[in-house]
Amino acid sequence: MPKRTTHTYSSEDALQDGPDSDLFVYYCKHCGSHVLITDTQLQKMPKRKTDKAYVLDKKKHLTRLNINEAGKVLLKRGEGKLEKQFRMNCTGCGLFVCYRPEEDLESASFMYVVDGALSSVAAETNPQDAPVPPCISQLEGGLVQVAIEVEDRAQRSAVTRVNADDVRVTIAAPAARGEANNELLEFMGKVFGLRLTQMTLQRGWNSKSKLLVVSAKVSVLVFHCVRYYQSSIIVMLL
Repeated sequence: MPKRTTHTYSSEDALQDGPDSDLFVYYCKHCGSHVLITDTQLQKMPKRKTDKAYVLDKKKHLTRLNINEAGKVLLKRGEGKLEKQFRMNCTGCGLFVCYRPEEDLESASFMYVVDGALSSVAAETNPQDAPVPPCISQLEGGLVQVAIEVEDRAQRSAVTRVNADDVRVTIAAPAARGEANNELLEFMGKVFGLRLTQMTLQRGWNSKSKLLVVSAKVSVLVFHCVRYYQSSIIVMLL
């Protein structure tokens, strides 16, 4: 049977305004592949007594994952109790990095990050991570600008390309109508986990070009959101 690889990005929660709105990127400690984007630090999460895993509350915190599903494992705990773990592995090396108690990822309230599995290694020190393209640029005042090429009248909203010049985004609404800008803002809000009030859309250099300014302090984190959302045409059979 073919192996199913799943890259999952989940959380409907928008980031909060203020100093707690920063994103934190975590990588596999073994191979350096990207695994998790969240809005809290691992060190601030509570830990389980049984295995010292970090407890990530998905209802409170942004949770974007880049993982392979690794199936269910039953563990014996104290007093003869059994614990179900639906495990997730690193896409790069297969390291066991996190698990959840429910089979359905979307409905799972908590995510458990294996102690010592992830590292907050800077993206530029990881050879597997591409550099931030010029179309995503750092501005003053904790802002990042994203150059977008809009392709209208598509079947659905999606990030279809990222290169040096721009991020190509498809939308369903005709570009000439006002709802096109609203659709673009709502979609990019989902990509970045931001509210509409944290984004500003400006005219670009032609009819298809837009400049999106977002409240994010580090351009590399914006790039990660775009790049991994682009690959979230989610389930691939290898």
